[in-house]
Amino acid sequence: MREKLKCYAACIGLLLLMVGGQLHADTTLERVQKKGVLTICADPHNLPYSSSDPKTPGFDVEVAQLLAEELGVSLKFHWIDTVRDSLLADLLRYHCDCVLGVLIEERAMEETIEIGKRVDFSTPYFGTGYILVTQEGQQSANIRKLDEVKTETLGTEAGSVAGDMLKQKGYNRRLYPSQIAVLNALQKGQIAYGCLWANAGWLIKKGSPNPRRGAESTEKAYPDLKLIDGYVPEPGFRWSIAVAVRKGDGDFNNAINAVIQEKLTGEQIEKICKKYHLPYYPPFNQTEQ
Repeated sequence: MREKLKCYAACIGLLLLMVGGQLHADTTLERVQKKGVLTICADPHNLPYSSSDPKTPGFDVEVAQLLAEELGVSLKFHWIDTVRDSLLADLLRYHCDCVLGVLIEERAMEETIEIGKRVDFSTPYFGTGYILVTQEGQQSANIRKLDEVKTETLGTEAGSVAGDMLKQKGYNRRLYPSQIAVLNALQKGQIAYGCLWANAGWLIKKGSPNPRRGAESTEKAYPDLKLIDGYVPEPGFRWSIAVAVRKGDGDFNNAINAVIQEKLTGEQIEKICKKYHLPYYPPFNQTEQ
């Protein structure tokens, strides 16, 4: 009888050990380290930020390459068409480990599927926002504030944050269906300035060859247009950019933060920005956004 009890006790102990092992699931950082692979959610057709073309991978992809290199792992992409789906939603479905190029703005995300409550952000690594665009011949060297062009007609994209902010502040804004439409109007002299997202520099130099982005898409560039040099997006028109991870991935987030703070210097980020015609700004003070 005693032998049977000892056997039962041994079996129960083994079973508990097995269950305990199953309950201890690897963290994201442990999985990444074990597999030796960092998986990023990204859009394959979203230049200047991301592309599945290795010849022109995009800003976020190049930053992701630096991140993976410093973590000592290889890089893999889970490609998502962001016209139809959400990068952060796929992150929460565990299709990838993190998402780069995310605006630190929980309030905006909570309006969808309360994503903001389920996502954490890394230390920001650069800033971005709405910039001013004008014609090459326009006198704009000393423009540093929106107030200086308040009497002019400002074109911006309908439904954008810039469109709402300009209306609230009483600017003479004119709405267009897309950024390309604003650039077309600016080139024709129909408006004095465009208040556009920071990727306008890429559109000016390269055009927008991807027809899925709307009927206004075009392959032509805009050599007669320019970004206003030295203009910095103002509070309400600017955000800091970070890496998004799932809530609870604290050790993984700490590892990313260590790379950002020690390796992803402003000089490195600015160099990649220039490659994709993006204006570089250091991360903005969060209380000023």
